[in-house]
Amino acid sequence: MKIHSRKLSFTRPILASFSGILVSFILIAAAVILSQRKDILDDYHSMNRNFTHNLAVLYTASVLRENEHMLDRAAGFLSHNDELNSTVITDRKKGLQQLMQLLVLMPSVSSISVADVDGHYLRAPEIRTSANEPAIDVKSRPWFAHQAEASMFSHYTSTYTDYFTHRSTISLYKPVISPEGNLKGTLAFHLDLTSMGYTLRQMKAPVQGEFFVVDRQGQVLLHPDTGAMFRHAIGTDLMESMTSGEGAIYDQKSQTWYYYYAFTNPGWFVIYNVSDATLSDLARHETLIVIWGFGMAAVVIVLFGLYLRHSASGVLMNIINAIKTGDIKQTPKLEAMLSTAIRNSKAREQAYQRQATIDALTGCRNRGAFDKDIAALVAQGHPFALALVDIDNFKSINDTWGHLNGDIVLRNVAREGIQVMQPHAVSVYRYGGEEFAVLFAEPLLEQAESLLNDWRLNVTRRDWREEGLHVTFSGGLGEWRMEPPEQLIATVDEALYKAKQQGKNRILIASPR
Repeated sequence: MKIHSRKLSFTRPILASFSGILVSFILIAAAVILSQRKDILDDYHSMNRNFTHNLAVLYTASVLRENEHMLDRAAGFLSHNDELNSTVITDRKKGLQQLMQLLVLMPSVSSISVADVDGHYLRAPEIRTSANEPAIDVKSRPWFAHQAEASMFSHYTSTYTDYFTHRSTISLYKPVISPEGNLKGTLAFHLDLTSMGYTLRQMKAPVQGEFFVVDRQGQVLLHPDTGAMFRHAIGTDLMESMTSGEGAIYDQKSQTWYYYYAFTNPGWFVIYNVSDATLSDLARHETLIVIWGFGMAAVVIVLFGLYLRHSASGVLMNIINAIKTGDIKQTPKLEAMLSTAIRNSKAREQAYQRQATIDALTGCRNRGAFDKDIAALVAQGHPFALALVDIDNFKSINDTWGHLNGDIVLRNVAREGIQVMQPHAVSVYRYGGEEFAVLFAEPLLEQAESLLNDWRLNVTRRDWREEGLHVTFSGGLGEWRMEPPEQLIATVDEALYKAKQQGKNRILIASPR
């Protein structure tokens, strides 16, 4: 027979609460881990796209633009006067020397060819052929520009076999056109793709992957491994899905990400491919720390729940013993501590509030408190009066007795005002500098001028420690007549100004406008 009721069981709700906390924690942890994994993958995609962009712009485009610039300069030189004819026919020795000087300036170019429209040809460095070897037909070479192809722009050939070296290469060429618009010939730079690809070895990818440059058919043109050049690295379908810009494509078949940057001239693509397995491994490695952290936190929650259950049992046993014995001396002083904490917190709150509304120098309420109180009076719509008080000749006091004594004057003038106004529950505000403000609510409107004069006389009669120091103030007083606060302040300030003009040490009533 059971001698207890389930309604009196405290372990069940504790275990249920902590089970709910644990389940919620696990669900939140799973959501956080999945979200973090997605963020990590997005960060790696962004990093890989940036690497591809930099590889294209800072390296590939830089080399290509440098060659194009040199080609434009050289073609421009050959287009004037009879320079091209002199180079390939009249003075070939001098022409060869000029081409070699140009070749030295371009490490990514293996040789230079120049030809006129009739097929007269000069190559640097010069290669001599044997007598039984057929002469080269320059007009059949991919880089030779015919009349129909003449333009002011540079062009890149497709991959072709060099006549002399029998190696695959690409040429950058430009028609040489005279200022009159006549096609005079062609200037071609034969690119050293092996040297250009070798430079890629200096590049360090952010994650393990392969980066290279291909043409629009997917054939590798530049690669850190020169043995991988001129192979077809990317299928036609994948190449067709790449836009004329930059982006990333996922190939489901190979489970590989392809980050690319497309050039218009030449029609090349900078490619950086990373397997999806590599990115998943990196994301899993970075999330393992978070998983371990959440796991340890779950263990702590379980242990804390068990500890709370055990502690609750102890507390209940102490209560039962106290009920049985009547001894409460051993009970914790939690209530007393809580009461003390509340009192201390309230005291701190009041101290902070006082600091926020009280001027530290004078002890008056500050300008912020004035703005808030006058706005409240206007909002309530009850009649009130405003006084503005300004110490006379305060600049002269500062200049004669120093700013320290000036602060003493401010404090004592404010103290006199507080002593007069405080018994009537009227606040004195430090409006700014040596100027004070007073707000008189409806019951004190008739006494306002009298209270102000009491304050003024107390200040006038006060003896000061400094010999020759005499302090007075002038003031203006005006009653609110439903106008905006700014207008009331201006009216009272005008009365204060008139009090100064009329000899100071007086209070003037503002005339209603």
